[in-house]
Amino acid sequence: MYTFIFLALIILILTLPFSLYHLIVAGLAISQNNFNRGIKCMFMGSILTMLSLFLHFYMPIMFEIFIPIISLLLWIIGVILICYGAYWNDKQKGSFKKSHHIIRISLAILLTLILLLI
Repeated sequence: MYTFIFLALIILILTLPFSLYHLIVAGLAISQNNFNRGIKCMFMGSILTMLSLFLHFYMPIMFEIFIPIISLLLWIIGVILICYGAYWNDKQKGSFKKSHHIIRISLAILLTLILLLI
């Protein structure tokens, strides 16, 4: 019992900053009237990943079978939107750095695998 709670806290500590960081970045860009496709995708993706985390950790009590599958699909769609939005945003700005996107995609794949294993 305590192992599961400890593992869930570790996963939340790893995944929540990923979602919150991209939500803050997209929110700041939107507040500065920057409404390009990349920012919108990052904003939608971060909201989907946060909804996924909420469903994954707070709702399995009611629906034990379907909620983990739905939350994992929401997480994958949200992460894809975040990575695509960041890529599109850097292409529009002209400040494309390949290493940043490789790190972001690697981190997204790692977090997805961790969520898949719990």
